[in-house]
Parts: sequence; structure tokens; C-alpha cells
Amino acid sequence: MELGLKQEDTIVAISTPLGRAGIGIVRMSGRDALSIADKMFVSKNKQRPSQFKSFSVHYGDVVRLQEGSDNNTIISVDKDNACYEVIDEALLTVMRAPKSYTREDVVEISSHGGIACLKAILSLAVKLGARLAESGEFTKRAFLNGRIDLAQAEAVMDIINSKTEAFLRISTSQLKGDLSTELERIRRLLMDVFVKIEAVINFPEDDICEEVDKSVDVKRCRRHSTFLEEISSAIERIESLLKTAEQGRIMREGINIVFCGRPNVGKSSLLNALLRTPRAIVSDIPGTTRDTIEESAQIKGVPVRLVDTAGILEPRDLIEEEAVKRSRDSIKAADIILFIVDANSIFTDEDKRLFEQIKERNVIVVVNKCDLQQRLDESEIMALCPNKSLVKVSAVKRMGLEVLETAIFESVWSTDMDSQEGIILTNLRHVEALERCRGCLFEAVSLLRDASPVEIVSEQIRQAVGFLDKITGRNIDADLLNAIFSRFCIGK
Repeated sequence: MELGLKQEDTIVAISTPLGRAGIGIVRMSGRDALSIADKMFVSKNKQRPSQFKSFSVHYGDVVRLQEGSDNNTIISVDKDNACYEVIDEALLTVMRAPKSYTREDVVEISSHGGIACLKAILSLAVKLGARLAESGEFTKRAFLNGRIDLAQAEAVMDIINSKTEAFLRISTSQLKGDLSTELERIRRLLMDVFVKIEAVINFPEDDICEEVDKSVDVKRCRRHSTFLEEISSAIERIESLLKTAEQGRIMREGINIVFCGRPNVGKSSLLNALLRTPRAIVSDIPGTTRDTIEESAQIKGVPVRLVDTAGILEPRDLIEEEAVKRSRDSIKAADIILFIVDANSIFTDEDKRLFEQIKERNVIVVVNKCDLQQRLDESEIMALCPNKSLVKVSAVKRMGLEVLETAIFESVWSTDMDSQEGIILTNLRHVEALERCRGCLFEAVSLLRDASPVEIVSEQIRQAVGFLDKITGRNIDADLLNAIFSRFCIGK
């Protein structure tokens, strides 16, 4: 499979974010990584990097030869006789093939983290023969060299992008190979059926099922029954994975929570309380919020986007017209709507009109200002929205927030995040491939039940296996592979 990668090159990149930092890392990988390091690093123990043991770290100086020197000159370990200038003091780590991230010789130089310092080391490595790495090329080499499969490679990027500990746990599980192991089990099931069907096709006179009758029709019936059981077992495993896709989407993308309610019911105060910071302006003047305010947060390990909307029904000017439009757009995109009412006020006609606009959505009714005298008739609300959750809070006193967070969490997640076990699909590419795999297997089952020729059944199973292989990278084209790794950062 030609994947358009020059693996004979030695690649180099800065693997830490650019900026001011105590430490920065320049990483090299390839067959010339150690020889290049010999030309740019002088250790304090008078050894060359090519002499270092694998998984060892050495203190020294990153140096470059003075102008006019031959770039192929190996730096002398005798500092008194060398004609070079020091770029920075650093630690150099050696990881020899095949026991490295890329299964190639890898050298990492840990220097001070200033931009000028890191770029000087990077430029020197390129001058001495390395090539600048492409996006994700280190991980791409790990995949092509068989250290990890494609699903594990994608988990690397998920770990880098993790915003919550829960998503980090899921991504780490996939990097360890939990998803790949389950896909391999399904693949073995299908390949076993495929081999048996191919045997029936190629050796129709042989009795490959020991316990069947000599009647051809009975043989066919029992064989088909066996095939159906095995394919159905694979379908069950696939559907078990696909059931986790919505939870995976939530962990990857988060959920949109929109605050809805008439003016002055405490939407902004509640936003500030959930954020634990005074993000939105709060006042007793109705209509203070005239634009949507959006902030990111976590609720019980789930990433959320909190959106405070203008509680205006009848706009008084062009600015408020735009505010109402933005509020409606936010409500349309919401996963959860917090419909906020005032415990210190009666349930008004304005409250009712607002609720009519959202009653078919996933709504949690929040009775705010419960620290004040209660004038709200809760039975009126429950009669209007009998199937909705109702939570009583005081945003100002921070009362009831834990109950509200639990209600939000339970409305999108059926199990305890901290005790969540098993595999969760978080990658849309994986979900689509498994859905297409399942579609092929459904077709195979239908064909078997209709007593269709087994050659057609065999082709459906072959296609199903192909979709599994697209997930792990056994069967993938260069364009898709490049597209996947182009989303990675340069130094990973």
C-alpha cells in the first residue's frame, strides 16, 4: 500500500507548544537521528549520543560549528579543541529502535523553552540532514511501523485534545487497545463464517459439518443456521459498541445548555453560580442581558457550553430584535434548556408564552430565588409541564446547585461517569464504519433467511470485514490516512 511517506528520511520537530516555558523539546526520529545528534551535542561525560545506551538521559550542550566548518564534522568531545559555539545547555534522551514511539531511533533534546532557543536547535538539525516533520508524522510512523493501529493513533490526538478527565480515561483506554481488541474479536467471528462459506462454495461435495444429516437440504438448513448464529453474535457485539456512540459524542463535543426565561428571573446569576465566577453582568434592571453570553465548563466530568440568553419577548428596538433572534437560534441548537422561573413571583403569562415555545424540547424547570418568600404556585407549573424535571435553587446563595448539576448530568448520561467502564465510541469515523459493517451483516442475514446463494452472503461478509479494517487501518487508502494525520500537531 503506497502511502506517500518518505520513511527513509530523518524527521525533526518542536514537540512542545511555542512560547515562554521552562522546558521545550525538539524530537528527531529516523535512521540518522543519532549521527545527527553526534554533530550537535557535547555531553559532559565525554560520550557521543551514538554511544549512549537506549532509554538514557545525558546532560550537555547543544552546539554548532563556527562558520566555514564542514557540517559533516562530528563534534569533538574534547571541549578545549572544538571550534563551536554553544546554543544552550540541555538534556538529550536516546530511544533506540525498535523500542521507541516510532520504532525508529529517536532522540529528544530538552532545552530551555524559549522560541529562539528551540528554533535554533530545530534549524541546526535541519542543516545537518533532518527534514521538518509533517503534521502527525511521528504517530504516522508508529502506525506504519506496526507499533499501533489506526484507532490507537487517533486516540493519541484525543488524549492531546482531552478537556475532561473522563474523556482522557476513554482516550487512554483506546490507546491501550481496548477498542482494537474488541474489533479483532468481531473480525475473527466474521472471518470464521467467511472461511466456512468459502469452503461450501469451493467444496460443495464435502461434508464440513460433522453433525449434519446426509440430506443436502438438511445440510443447507443446518449450515445456514450456524452461519446465522455466528453473524448474529457479531451484530450483537457491534450494536453494543454503537449504543455508546451518543455518550461518546457528548464526551467529545460536549452539550449545549441554554438558559431561558423572562427578564429578571436570575438567568445571569445562575450562569455565574454554575461557572463559579462573575462572568455575566447582574442587576435588578430587567433586560440587562441584551446578547447571548457563552462560556465553557464541566458538569460532573461532562464538557458543557452554557449559553445565557436575553429574556425578551417583545423587542423595543433593533438591538433587542437581534438579541431575540440570537436567543431563538441558541434555543434551537440546545441539547438542554434550563427554563428558569422566579420563586418570588407568580407564574406570569410571559412565563407561559416562553414555555410554549420550548415545551417539546429537553427542558429542566429551574425555580430560582428559593431563598426569598415563595409566591410561585409550583402545582401550576407541574400541571403545565408534568413530564419535566423541576429543581429548586438559589443562585445568589448557591443553594441547590449540586441537585441541578445532577439533573443536567442524568438527562444526558445514564451511568456514573466515575464508574464508567468498557469501551465508548468517541470517533465519528469509527461509528460510520461500524454502522456500514452492521448494514452488510443485516443484508447477509436477510440473504441467508431467503436461502439466497451463499456466494452473495460471502461477499456481504467480506465487505463487513473491510469496514472493520478501515477503523484499525488494515484497509485504508493514502488520502484518508493523510487526512486523519493532518489534524495532528506537528510534533506528535
